[in-house]
Amino acid sequence: MDRFFSATGILSKALDGYEPRIEQLKMSEAIASALKNKEHLIVEAGTGVGKSLAYLISLIEWVIDINNSDDSGNRRAVVSTYTKALQRQLVEKDLPFLRDNVFNDMRFALCIGSENYVCLRRLGQARYYGLFDTDEAEPINVLLGWVKRTSTGIRSEVDVPHKLWQKVCRESDLCHGRECRNFNDCFYQRAKAEERKAHILVTNHHLFFAHVVSGWNVLPSFGPVVFDEAHELEDVASDYLGIEVSNYKLRNLLDAILSPHGKGLAARLNWLTPNLSIELGTTVNMVRMHGEVFFNELSERLKDSSTLRIHEKCFIKNDLSDALANLADELKMLKMSSNNDDEEKEISALALRSEVLALSLRIILGQELENHVYWAEKDGRRLRLIATPVDIASELKAQVFDVVYSAVMTSATLSTDKSFDYIKERLGLPDAESLLLHSPFDYKEQVMLYLAGNIREPNTEEFEDDLIRHIYEILSVTMGRTLVLFTNYHLLIKAGNTINIPGLKVLLQGDMDSYRLVQEFREDKHSALFGTYTFWQGIDIPGDDLQCVVITKLPFAVPDEPVVEARVEALAREGKNPFYHYQIPQAIILLKQGFGRLIRTKTDRGVVAILDPRIRTRGYGKHFLKSLPECKISKSMDDIGQFIGIEEFAKIRS
Repeated sequence: MDRFFSATGILSKALDGYEPRIEQLKMSEAIASALKNKEHLIVEAGTGVGKSLAYLISLIEWVIDINNSDDSGNRRAVVSTYTKALQRQLVEKDLPFLRDNVFNDMRFALCIGSENYVCLRRLGQARYYGLFDTDEAEPINVLLGWVKRTSTGIRSEVDVPHKLWQKVCRESDLCHGRECRNFNDCFYQRAKAEERKAHILVTNHHLFFAHVVSGWNVLPSFGPVVFDEAHELEDVASDYLGIEVSNYKLRNLLDAILSPHGKGLAARLNWLTPNLSIELGTTVNMVRMHGEVFFNELSERLKDSSTLRIHEKCFIKNDLSDALANLADELKMLKMSSNNDDEEKEISALALRSEVLALSLRIILGQELENHVYWAEKDGRRLRLIATPVDIASELKAQVFDVVYSAVMTSATLSTDKSFDYIKERLGLPDAESLLLHSPFDYKEQVMLYLAGNIREPNTEEFEDDLIRHIYEILSVTMGRTLVLFTNYHLLIKAGNTINIPGLKVLLQGDMDSYRLVQEFREDKHSALFGTYTFWQGIDIPGDDLQCVVITKLPFAVPDEPVVEARVEALAREGKNPFYHYQIPQAIILLKQGFGRLIRTKTDRGVVAILDPRIRTRGYGKHFLKSLPECKISKSMDDIGQFIGIEEFAKIRS
């Protein structure tokens, strides 16, 4: 690998300003070794290591060797990310650079969920049968004009309402495949053809696990996989390897059959007799009624909380499953009256959806799966019932790591207290090789860590007022270019409504979409951005646009959150201390993510302020501090302005 990463290597000749980093070389060599030996590897690579080029070069080298050998069954490799930002970096910057300058014959493809593609058959069907609502006239014209111009058919290119897109996007169980008259023009099928030609497939964790639960039928066959942003794997896997029923899923199913506005499948079956039409409408309305009763009851149970752990079986009367089963039976009978292949396929798909929803509801309410936690969630108008595996590690091992050729897990935050024990246990990889690579940045010179004094602890009544006062004082010094990270939205709103500093704009998460918030923050040097967990990771604001990150509280998960609570109980049954074994390491990894928002390049400079006094006063605080890069530490507010070069600082403070 030295021929790529040395001072006179391939990258130095192709990339302006390239600087050899021993950490990048070590990472690439370790991945190459893992691929050669069919091993799993965990790599923490601090900010600035250049991990994407390190793993991409190793993967491409492996693919080339495989394709030049007799063993070509695994001729592709996968890179899976958590954020769209990293996905875009890979497919718009890193891979094109490597293709144009290093591996000229290398091919890559972006793999996204099929619902992101417009379906020409469904679009034509919706137009022919008038399935669009009257208030959708303008977005329909936008959509139709875009379809004539687009070469990809991907939703991100066009701005139309979600409700409209749901009527025209590809849905896997409604796809006719090669039998579709639009097959040759199908955007999704063209994308799949490109994927089959590719050496490197770039996807995301959500689609990867959708691939796993589908029986490995979403992506083309591949050999090794690199999970970048691997600290998110446990949570994403938990979502996909569990079961969920929601009022939104039910509504979408029923609207697809017969919406309250008279749209849907039933409106297109012109051979339906009046009696059959009435019977189907009555059955759909019966399911809708039982659904309203069921989810109203669930909402009432959740009126005092956004989440609720369900301990007892059948805690809500379930007439909905029987109603859904009756709907499925009626759809199957209806199918027998059709003599149109398109109609039969759609009717079968909707019948199967009804059966799956009915069965999922019975399984969750009956708590039929062992080693699962059962819980409910209310998020705005969305209500969900969920069964989540408590021990996701065993599921990951059996369904992923025992199956794939080789897996590399990488992130800037995988170790805790310089150990990989936590992440190995959570992912079910006790014997995986590991490598800890520190950032090449000079944190001692680039960062000051401010540890606040004179703040009462979070379990006191005075904490919130102390915290807001401290944030006010810091913002009065920085007057902008400050990211303030909260652990709950309530406190974010309270602080945002309380703090009023002339000349300073306070941007709050929720005021607009996250992308626009970050853009406005970058453009206005006299603004502060207040965010919760969305902003602890995944956002990249290099340079002088960000000079201070304020961490309001150590990011411990809410202890009575159902999945956390169940996993704590499971560890206690095993005789382990859940706080030190699970809750502290989990919080350390998220704290490292928040800390990592500040320094993105070797010339960045600024302050990280941690306002939670427990990092100083509690014995476990040392574990958090030891997990952060070594930097200057101060307990004086005066040092903040001086470190980031605020002129006339004394005058400002006075």
